[in-house]
Amino acid sequence: MFPLPALDPQATLASCDLRRPAADDLFAEVSDNYGLDPNYVPGDLVKLGNFLPGRVTLPDMLLRLPAAQALGKLVKAMLADGLAPTVLSSYRSYFDQAVAHNHWVVDDPANANEISAQPGHSEHQLGTAVDFGSPEIPALTGTTTDPFSPLFDRTSEGQWLAQHAFEYGFSMSSPPGAETLTGLAYEPWHYRYVGVEMAAYLHASGYYLNELLLKVRPVMPCLP
Repeated sequence: MFPLPALDPQATLASCDLRRPAADDLFAEVSDNYGLDPNYVPGDLVKLGNFLPGRVTLPDMLLRLPAAQALGKLVKAMLADGLAPTVLSSYRSYFDQAVAHNHWVVDDPANANEISAQPGHSEHQLGTAVDFGSPEIPALTGTTTDPFSPLFDRTSEGQWLAQHAFEYGFSMSSPPGAETLTGLAYEPWHYRYVGVEMAAYLHASGYYLNELLLKVRPVMPCLP
């Protein structure tokens, strides 16, 4: 299988908001129950402008180095296939996620927690998660103000990613039916870098990362 952190036999299944993943840990679980230390910042963040053309993303957006390198290859392949992907979100600090979440608390309080992860519980803080966009979204949704829609899976970019993202080490974090474990609604635009080997396994098996982790290590310690 894959090199996962050792299981603590004394651990109990409980919420934990203090995790600080090791630099080589691409599989840290982040969900409603498993959060990150508010002060956690990955140590190898780089600017996406060094890896992606300007028409794809804002140059100052950040991602961890291995994820940025892989994303550069993925986007290059998409552009070569005539697609027009954009990267709408990448690394977000705890504070940035608090701002994003509060936006939805104000606009849609009944569904805010399903639409946007609470601060400390977003994979974006890991520095390995990316939200993709497509120029086809406005025609599908009838609006230009909300680039995030489950209809992303009908776009050319969304369909390409569903078929090929694993080849570059990316896996969809919140596929249909994952709500009970992730706490989030279906997000076909949200992909996380987990490495080529793990992504290929997830793609072939039909698992998503949090689902697999709970099967392999159903009880995880809280490690600040």
